[in-house]
Amino acid sequence: MNETKIMAFIAEYDNYITLLIGVVILVGAVKNWNWLCSPVGKPDGHRLSRSMYRLIFGALGLILIICELLVLF
Repeated sequence: MNETKIMAFIAEYDNYITLLIGVVILVGAVKNWNWLCSPVGKPDGHRLSRSMYRLIFGALGLILIICELLVLF
């Protein structure tokens, strides 16, 4: 696929892509996915627990979803 086509697709559907990212992050926080919530190897892993990462990412996903729904409707 051509880079121009990819950029045009992203420009046309950027709100839906952001909404999808918010849903994935929210589901990942609720389901406790390792790739999202594991503090191992992260720079601030010694300060934040796994449940704190889940809370932060859940709030981030919810904020993304709410903001994009307000933009779309």
